[in-house]
Order: sequence, then structure tokens, then C-alpha cells
Amino acid sequence: MKIAEGLFSLAKTPLGDLIVGLAFGKFSSFLPVNRVKETDKVVAFWHPKPFWEQHILIVPKKPIKRLTSLTEEDLIYVTEAFKIAKQLVEELGWEKDGYTLLVNGGNRQEVNQLHFHLCHGKEISR
Repeated sequence: MKIAEGLFSLAKTPLGDLIVGLAFGKFSSFLPVNRVKETDKVVAFWHPKPFWEQHILIVPKKPIKRLTSLTEEDLIYVTEAFKIAKQLVEELGWEKDGYTLLVNGGNRQEVNQLHFHLCHGKEISR
């Protein structure tokens, strides 16, 4: 997990923007993350620095910087992310106790790659 944490820190830099886009767009199979689910369009994995008791990231396998930069061609990736979120909620049994699905933007988005947070349980202090 130390490698994943280091990559997360690097992702917050301008060089990281390029690397993150390439990593998820072309080389997601090499990412050192604890995968939960993966398709040809998205990868879902446990957050290396969780903010919730159970915290999964769902990331498109296409470099999409932010929600406001989405194009028509990108919507297939967003649709796939929602399908994976639905499957995970059902498979993990999170419907009963509740869950949160969110996307950050603007200065709340720490990494310039569109991604979704699927969270369950209590929020963990940062």
C-alpha cells in the first residue's frame, strides 16, 4: 500500500496529471491497487487513503480531467461507472445501511482525473 500512497501524492502534481491520465487510460492493469471490480471502461478499487470506513474509488479508463470537461463520447464511461457502483452496492450489501456516491470538482478535486467515491460506514477524520 505504500506504493499506492506515493502514487496518490504524485497524482496531485502537474506531472501527475499526465501520469494519472495515462495510467488509467492505458495502463490500469499495472496499477498497484486492491481492485474490487474492473471492466474495459472502468476500474474500481479500495481507496489507498480512505475517508470513510469503507471507501471505493471508481475511475474511468479514459483520461477525463473533470465532470465539466465531459464530452458525448465520455458518457459511456460515466454510465459504466454507475453500473459498477450499483453492482458493488448490491454485492456488498450496502443498500440497507446506506451509502454515498460522490464526485468532487473544482478545488475539492485533488486529482485531475474524473473519479467517483463509493462510501459506506462512518466518515474517518483526515
